[in-house]
Amino acid sequence: MPEKNLLAVVLCAGRGGRLRPWTDLRPKCLLRVGGREILGRCLDNLSRCGIRKALLVTGYKADMIKAFVREGGWKGVRFVANPDFAATNTAVSLHLALRDVSSDVILINGDVLFHPGLLADLIASPESNGVVIDREIALNAEEVKVVARSGRVVRIGKDIDPADCVGEAIGVYKIGRDTLPDLLWAYEELEGRGERMHFFEKGFEMVCGEDRGRTFGLVGTDGRPWVEIDTPEDFAHAQRSVASRLEL
Repeated sequence: MPEKNLLAVVLCAGRGGRLRPWTDLRPKCLLRVGGREILGRCLDNLSRCGIRKALLVTGYKADMIKAFVREGGWKGVRFVANPDFAATNTAVSLHLALRDVSSDVILINGDVLFHPGLLADLIASPESNGVVIDREIALNAEEVKVVARSGRVVRIGKDIDPADCVGEAIGVYKIGRDTLPDLLWAYEELEGRGERMHFFEKGFEMVCGEDRGRTFGLVGTDGRPWVEIDTPEDFAHAQRSVASRLEL
């Protein structure tokens, strides 16, 4: 596939404490599902979709991640460290990643397994900014939920009434270069107030919506497999029901 002028940002800094003892030995993104590491599947999906440049945000066991990338032979991968990963959340990690970026971005949570067709659809979407959502999944307090009007995101986050939502954001996003200054402003505002434990979607919610000037379109999973691995139950589901379907 022709190379795309996109930078992938993959967030891999977290410890994955709910997945102990597996994550005592390795970072969550290097857990093996269906015989392959989560991060390896992600990097291969990016390459398959024509994205040759990636920036990985590391923290917990960063040296293992760097060694994995080096030994796997993936080219065009750079790293940025979140030295405060244990006391911050993904908003700080993304803020660190975006400070010197001027291109369009594909943003991926490093603990998500997903069918490559979802990424291809997101890239092909005419919207500058986009969110991949699962419209069929049952929603509760844990999921990152999306409220939309006329096919555009107006709210995104965990603390939203599921009855108001169109689905769950799976952790795969597109951010247009024109939106980056607004997102950087949002994260600077949060950190300036000492708020360092937000998920990065907090910044999206601060800049999107009908009266804020930035729009995020929706791309549906349409039954294609994906899973975000946060808990032992997620890990088991990934092994049992998702891994074998990722290449179909």
